[in-house]
Amino acid sequence: MEPEVIWAAKGQPITGIGAGTYKLTATMLFFEKGMLSTRAQQVPIAHVVDVDIRQSMTQKARGVGNVLVHVQRSNGVELVVLEDIPDPRGAVSIINRTAHAARLVEQQRANTHHYSGVAPTVAPPPAPAPVAAPATDPIEQLRRLGELRDAGILTEEEFATKKAEILSRL
Repeated sequence: MEPEVIWAAKGQPITGIGAGTYKLTATMLFFEKGMLSTRAQQVPIAHVVDVDIRQSMTQKARGVGNVLVHVQRSNGVELVVLEDIPDPRGAVSIINRTAHAARLVEQQRANTHHYSGVAPTVAPPPAPAPVAAPATDPIEQLRRLGELRDAGILTEEEFATKKAEILSRL
């Protein structure tokens, strides 16, 4: 068997000819049948909703049986028959388990929300408008300037330069 194949079987018809081949992976059920022409299909295993066995008396005596696979399609349920399968009970069991696991994976995928690890981009709140300095009265500015000079914070030269600047704006 191929590494990804979980189960595989070849039908064993009483005539020995026209046997179907069947293969199950974790995601798909493949079946191929035909002698002169070939009919091959694959169905997603998660779409398998039920699996049954049908065995005639002759099949039972030969240790084979038909496995009836009910597949959910967009237009209803389709019945796929895997004919003359050896150990049909084992086939039903493994197909059912694999279908159940695939449906759980699909359900989990549908219910999972992915987080990329990057914080969502949120625009920062707008910066407050710069507060314009109150229009200061030039006379008031000169008075404060004089106070700074009298307190010894400004030299006479710095006072004269700033006074000339204030007076030039008048």
